[in-house]
Amino acid sequence: MAGDPLDSHTRKEIEVVAWRLLRDAGISAPPVSVPAVVAHLDLYRDFYDLQDPSFLDRVKHRALIHGRRLVDIIHKVSLQAVLLYDEDRIVLDAALPPIKHDWSTCHEVTHRALRWHKEYFRADTAQTLAPDWHERLEAEANYGASELMFCGPVFAREARDLLPAWSSLEELVKRYGKSKTATLRRFVQHGPDRAMAMLVSTPYWEETPPDQNARSRHYVPSSLFAQRFSGIGPEALVTLVDRYSEQRRGGPVADFVCPLEDDSGDAHEFRGESFYNRHYILTLFVEVPNRPARRIIVPRAAAV
Repeated sequence: MAGDPLDSHTRKEIEVVAWRLLRDAGISAPPVSVPAVVAHLDLYRDFYDLQDPSFLDRVKHRALIHGRRLVDIIHKVSLQAVLLYDEDRIVLDAALPPIKHDWSTCHEVTHRALRWHKEYFRADTAQTLAPDWHERLEAEANYGASELMFCGPVFAREARDLLPAWSSLEELVKRYGKSKTATLRRFVQHGPDRAMAMLVSTPYWEETPPDQNARSRHYVPSSLFAQRFSGIGPEALVTLVDRYSEQRRGGPVADFVCPLEDDSGDAHEFRGESFYNRHYILTLFVEVPNRPARRIIVPRAAAV
């Protein structure tokens, strides 16, 4: 499926479902307690080794995941979480780092909360098996997970008043208690009305993981960036990060200014700020307004 599989109507419907769920669970401000959301839905959250034969033997022949038997897909993908729909249970891989528990849980909670996903788990139809349909429903679950973790419209109201810079991201990480990667994605998608993009990439001094086809792992543009800089892709941004980043054990590895051409061929100055979390480099690209592209002065980030 080319491009974003979610239209504005679907996004709005997911936002309404997620916000209603949060309010019904008694949550209206960050940080969002994911265990409280799980408890409100009368779900149980367990931790198992999803590669443990004793666990797989017990559930894989009867569990339907995304319309397919677990036994049919367990050797094809790296599962981090499973929603056992008929058991009202979410199973997380015990090897999953704690920082990723909320995202994986909220992804499965969204599958449960969206009414049209029911047959996705409990049926085995041609539609649920179609790759495009699978991609769409996974995108819906990801969007819903973000809505739940970042308290729906509350994040957008707060983020839009902040400076589009890494310093603001750090403040949001503290306030919402979520990972830098998840917060950065949300900030780019729902933050200041500016051309921005996020890139998660493997640093040049590390081996590319076997589950990646390229050095870029995640690339998310803001709506303005996608509209005006559609010719800029993750490969070009990885090249810039490589050019300016310095090998370190962790923390900030780059702060640079570079020109990017829009779809009309005009150059615009962007600031890039890169952070190495000891696994990947997270980079925030932000257009610097009203500055000639040739200038290389990096503006000093204001305190939030």
